[in-house]
Amino acid sequence: MYRPAKRSRKPSDAIQRRQPSPEKLTTYDHIDHHASGTHGRYWIPRIQLYFLAEDPRVFADRVTKAYHDRKRTEAELRSALFIDCMPIDGIGKLDDERIKRMIELTKTSAISKTIKDEYVTPIVEEVNLDYARTMNSMIFEEVTQSDPISFAFVTLPIKQRRPVPHTACVDIPEYSFNEVFDQFKFISLLTSKPAIDALKLVRTECDYVINNLSLLQKTIPKHVKLDEFESMQFNQTSTTHMYLTDTWKNNLRQGIKTKFIDVGRGWYNINESDFHIYQVSKLKKFIERVKFMMQDTLRFLVQDSCQNYVRMITDACSPVLNMTEGFKWPANDLINTPYRPPKNPLFHLDITIDQVGPRYITSYENFANNILGAFDRAIVQTQAIPQIEKDIMENIFWGGEMLKLESVALQEKKVSEWRDVLQKAVQASLIPLKAYADAYEPYVALMNLNVDHYTKDFEKTEKSIEDYRNEILMHIREKDKLEKTIPISIVIGPYYIFAQKLREALSNKRKLLIEALLLSQTRKARTRTEELNDTFRDIQRKLYEKANTAEDLSEHREWMKSVPEQLDDKKDDIHKVLDEFTMLDEFCYNLSNEDFAIKYNLLASPWRLRTMLDQIEEQHKEDEERFKKLQVQDTAALNDKMDQLTMSVASLSAHTSIERSHEVANECRKLNKILKECQEAAQTYNNRERLLGLPVTNYEKLAKLVKDFEPYRVLWSTASDWLRSHDSWMNDPIISVNAEDIEKNVTEMYKNMHKSIKIFSENEGIQQIAMTVKSQIEDFKPSIPLIQALRAPGM
Repeated sequence: MYRPAKRSRKPSDAIQRRQPSPEKLTTYDHIDHHASGTHGRYWIPRIQLYFLAEDPRVFADRVTKAYHDRKRTEAELRSALFIDCMPIDGIGKLDDERIKRMIELTKTSAISKTIKDEYVTPIVEEVNLDYARTMNSMIFEEVTQSDPISFAFVTLPIKQRRPVPHTACVDIPEYSFNEVFDQFKFISLLTSKPAIDALKLVRTECDYVINNLSLLQKTIPKHVKLDEFESMQFNQTSTTHMYLTDTWKNNLRQGIKTKFIDVGRGWYNINESDFHIYQVSKLKKFIERVKFMMQDTLRFLVQDSCQNYVRMITDACSPVLNMTEGFKWPANDLINTPYRPPKNPLFHLDITIDQVGPRYITSYENFANNILGAFDRAIVQTQAIPQIEKDIMENIFWGGEMLKLESVALQEKKVSEWRDVLQKAVQASLIPLKAYADAYEPYVALMNLNVDHYTKDFEKTEKSIEDYRNEILMHIREKDKLEKTIPISIVIGPYYIFAQKLREALSNKRKLLIEALLLSQTRKARTRTEELNDTFRDIQRKLYEKANTAEDLSEHREWMKSVPEQLDDKKDDIHKVLDEFTMLDEFCYNLSNEDFAIKYNLLASPWRLRTMLDQIEEQHKEDEERFKKLQVQDTAALNDKMDQLTMSVASLSAHTSIERSHEVANECRKLNKILKECQEAAQTYNNRERLLGLPVTNYEKLAKLVKDFEPYRVLWSTASDWLRSHDSWMNDPIISVNAEDIEKNVTEMYKNMHKSIKIFSENEGIQQIAMTVKSQIEDFKPSIPLIQALRAPGM
């Protein structure tokens, strides 16, 4: 029968591990297998464990003997099972005489004679059962041997007959047991109960350290970040180191002193103060043994801790150990991974993309340093555990520093092998990790894309609604594709890569681009909507303009006739803008309150304006009646004014004095201005009468008045101008005279006076004024060449 092996107490480098075949990996002895850089725990039959120091022939003989012994034992067990299953009814029992004789033979001593019958009966039944079984065995052998073909599956055990000794006694050579026992007692530490109890206590404490403590955390229930992993290992190492230097040491010291406290003087005197006596005492040997036990415990603690730590790392890295440089992760499959470890991943990594490109938040270089650093730190920590000799022998003076227990060194061959395995495993695990990050290179441009610059570049050329729709649909498709191609997380060897934040960032970037395009389309639609609303507001504002005159009313009515046509011209523009808003509704874009208001204001404006047209028509009718009344009043006022002007013009014929030329000329100018105003008013009133449908008033009287007034105006204006100019020419400095205009002005005045003489032939007084001015002009004409000569440039 096989059983699980106990924890080995031999150095691990003394064992040559052989890899058993898969069919023989059963629950027998366990070994840590190291092949191709991997670590694993396997169970093999103990009989197949071969040591380097063993003779191979002895090993072969042992395997052969074990095989034959197993075969023989199986045959014996199978035969015993068959015999036990045979019925015992009818076999018979020993007769009473034989039973009685056997009982009497057992009662030869005084003690046996006192045995009660109730104890004898079960023994007799057992003898009868053994007798029946013996008879069945004989029958079984006879039957199977008589028909070997039918019972070919039965193999009878080979009976080995022991030789009968010549005598019943065994010769023993002379042996001084007492002398050997005394010698053993003098040397051995196991002759004192306190020493045995103390060793048991030490063994218990050491077993607790080996079985329950670890310098490194050998299992990580959930993947953690590298700094958390380092902190966990540091805390585990520190906690164990603190236990070893404090609790373990104090427990051993206190337990040993407690066991030997009542011993007193002798081999185990813990109160001894003489160093030389202590050196030859059994207590010294005892403490040396305790030291070796502690060092042995430290060594196996380090070996187990480091071995489990290496196994944890290498098991997690096992799927990627065969990776080589140059490996490329398939860019079209970022979700599936063929590199899942047998157990949970160890390290949590967040992948991101920045200006540099895709990367992990934790740097690659830190993994090897931290993992190996924790490994080295755990070994170094065990090299500072003090011995307990000084703490137990307190009465002896000890000089110098406290001695330390020997532990595993960093330079040992096995430690170097473990470090190499760790380093190779970590370096191999980084190859697919880097390749996976490089597979995100196509997303760098999207991640670093500036949304504002993208929008400006898109808006550089005129884009139709369909262009916006196609661009937005493209981003929506790419956003959905992102969620299908980028995983929330993925496991690559010992690394749990958390990509959800990156996926959300890329998805949000697509979302921002979509929102930017929708916002751009909204701005475009808003601009066009505001232009149309401004046009409609201009129409509405003009509709509300108040007509101050009949001309304004007529013009306003003519313009209102064009309003329906203007509204019809804007239908296509309105439909285009509404199509843009419809496109925004397709993508469930939430318009702002302002955009929503201008959109529905655009929809309502044509209807509102058409409704206003009817209202304004009613207002125009009221204005028309009002203007008609005003026109009647204005016409009457103009007629009154013309009557006053007729009297004023008639009074001009009474002025016959040339000395009043300036005064009369000013009066003529005023009358001329008033007449012109009346002419303009008459023309305006006639137009208004036509516009308002009133009879057109005849203003021929005004035209005749203007014709009658014109000769007076020319006469008196010319006379006034002549007197003023003649005085200037004759009295002002010659330098201020404009020689170029003198001749032209004089000629014009002369013509006017000549006409006036003819016109006022019937009015001698006024005619005399014209003649006087004409005569003065004629007298002045000879002086014109002189004035021009004096004002010549050469002068």
